Amino acid sequence: MSLLDRLNTSNRSRRDRRLLPALTALAIFLSAVAAGAQVQKIRISISSRSNTNTTYYVAQAKGFLKEEGLEVEFIQINPRLGAMAVLNGDVTFTTSFFSTFRGIVQGLPMKTVFVLLKKGMYFLMVRPDVVKDIQDLRGKKLGVASVNGGDHIVARELLRMKGVDPNSVQAIAVGEPTLRAQAVLTNAVQAVAVSPPHDLTLQQMGLKAISGPPEIGVPNSGLFAADRFIKESPQVLRRTIRAMLKANRFIEEHRDETIRIMMGAVQQTPEAAARSYDVELKTLARDGQMTDAELEAQMERLGDKKRPLDEIRDFSHVRQALKELGGR
Repeated sequence: MSLLDRLNTSNRSRRDRRLLPALTALAIFLSAVAAGAQVQKIRISISSRSNTNTTYYVAQAKGFLKEEGLEVEFIQINPRLGAMAVLNGDVTFTTSFFSTFRGIVQGLPMKTVFVLLKKGMYFLMVRPDVVKDIQDLRGKKLGVASVNGGDHIVARELLRMKGVDPNSVQAIAVGEPTLRAQAVLTNAVQAVAVSPPHDLTLQQMGLKAISGPPEIGVPNSGLFAADRFIKESPQVLRRTIRAMLKANRFIEEHRDETIRIMMGAVQQTPEAAARSYDVELKTLARDGQMTDAELEAQMERLGDKKRPLDEIRDFSHVRQALKELGGR
C-alpha cells in the first residue's frame, strides 16, 4: 500500500470515529420517533377513584405515558374481577393488590411486575353513637370492598392488634368507598375500613376513626400482568413501568402540583389531599419492587398455600427501566 493510500485510510478511520457518536445519537432519535409514531393503546383497571392511584393520575396528567408512546384508558373494576379481566384480555394491567396477589398465589398465570404502595394506609371508621370502642365490634358487621380484599385484610389485622378476634366480626362485601360510607351511616354495617381521603370525608359526616395509621399498613397498589403479555410484549411493559417511575419521581419532587392533580382526580378538599400526600405517599415504593422477604410475608398473611417466588413476581423489567432512567 502506498503512502497516499495509508494516509487516506487513516483519515477515513479518524472521520468514522468522529461520526460514530453522531450516528449513534441519530439512531436513538429515529428509534424514539418510530416509537412515538406507533402509539400503543393499553387499559388499566383500578378498583376505585382514590389517592392510592396518584401515580397513575400523575403519569397521565404530566404526559409521562404519552412520552412512552402509550395511550391509556383507566377502567374502574371490582378488585375481585380485575385479574380475570387481565386474563381475558379486557385490560392490560390490573392494580388491585390483595385480590390479584391471592389469585396468583393460588395459581393464576400472572405476575406482580410493579409495586406502587408498599404500605397503603387504612382507618377503621364507626358511628360513635353505635360503637364506643373497638371491643364493641364483636358480633357486628364490617363493610368491605370485597371479602379478603386489601381493606378486609387490614381491618382483620387492626382488630387482632386490639385483642378482637377477626372471626367474631362478620365481613359484608359492600363495594366502593361511597357505598361503604352509606352502609355505615345507615347502620347496615357497624364499621368500615377506608383509605385517605375517605376517612376525612367520613369524619365530616360524623364518623370516628377507632384504629388506623400508623399502626399497620399493607401493600395497596401495583401492576399485575398476564404471563403471556410479559413474554410477548416486554417493550410495552417496560414503557409502562418507565412512565410510572417518572411519575413517582415527580410526586416526590413536586408536592404542590401533585396535590392539585390529586384534587382533579378525586373529589376532596385541599386539606384532605395534602394529608394524603404527607401520610400515604410517603410509602411509595421508589424502586417499584418488594423484597423476597416482603413477598413471603404477604403469602403468610393471606394464609393460603405458598408458591415459588419466581412464579409470582417478575421485577426484571423494573430493574431494566430503572437502569434506563438512571442517568436522567
